[in-house]
Amino acid sequence: MARKIAEVLWEDAWVECEDFQDVKIPNIEPIQRRTAGFLISENKNCIVLATDIYETNSKIVNTVMVIPWSAVLDWWVYE
Repeated sequence: MARKIAEVLWEDAWVECEDFQDVKIPNIEPIQRRTAGFLISENKNCIVLATDIYETNSKIVNTVMVIPWSAVLDWWVYE
């Protein structure tokens, strides 16, 4: 079964590996990202994409990304 490809423009949570020593927290804002992959699922909570589908068994996927609708700015499905 051939899966569709989807592209999602979304706001990802801000990530910083450095510990904050000061009480003063910097202005933290989401980072806009574009993510493309095989469309695995879309439901009322999220869009699920995967980067890999196994040729021998298309039901097995790898590197799954779950993007909540609350983070999605726009998205497209390519035939």
